[in-house]
Amino acid sequence: MAQNSRTVRGGALTREQFLPHEMRVVADLRLQGNDDEKIVSLVREGNLFQYPTMTMVANRARVCVQRLNALVPDEHELACRGVSPEDASAAADELVRLIARGMPQQASQAILYSMMCRYDLVREFILDEVGERLRSLDYTLADSDLNAFITRFQVRYADAAKWSDATLVRLRGTLRQCLTQSGLRESQRSEAIQPLLLDFEVERAILALGDDLAVAALTGQEVLR
Repeated sequence: MAQNSRTVRGGALTREQFLPHEMRVVADLRLQGNDDEKIVSLVREGNLFQYPTMTMVANRARVCVQRLNALVPDEHELACRGVSPEDASAAADELVRLIARGMPQQASQAILYSMMCRYDLVREFILDEVGERLRSLDYTLADSDLNAFITRFQVRYADAAKWSDATLVRLRGTLRQCLTQSGLRESQRSEAIQPLLLDFEVERAILALGDDLAVAALTGQEVLR
């Protein structure tokens, strides 16, 4: 998968994690019409994440902004999917609204999708590991399977091959957290995964972005078209 300005390989996830509260705050500020820098400024000045120290506030705010920005694919990807920039922007706005003001399940599913858009590691994990297992009715994903997936990922990408052991430990934890927070797994200790009962509004927005592969992987279905 070629990277573009909106995607990163995934090593930064060691510091970022799922961030449900932070994503809701930033998405709501986006809905209010604030641009990226204004959002970061408002979060920092008001300590809207309610962190005990201010060290990570601006960084986390930028992380959330980048995930929201990644919801709209680049021009090449839009052309491949046959989606207009206007339709993609409207669908992304709907996902931002669901993150900010939707029900918890809607927000969690939309946040997971934003992470799939932002991080190659998360997208390939969901598409190649989780989705394939669900489609084949294999509902077990053990730690050994997660380790094997990351090893294959490192083989494919030279920059990922340089990740340290400490980074790999944190990445595994974040991927487990993504499964649990989104509803693909009941708990981080469980080895069982389950298809998402994808919220209708979330699914409609993802399909409007032309991302049938993501919907199929999350629900354990075949590609819709």
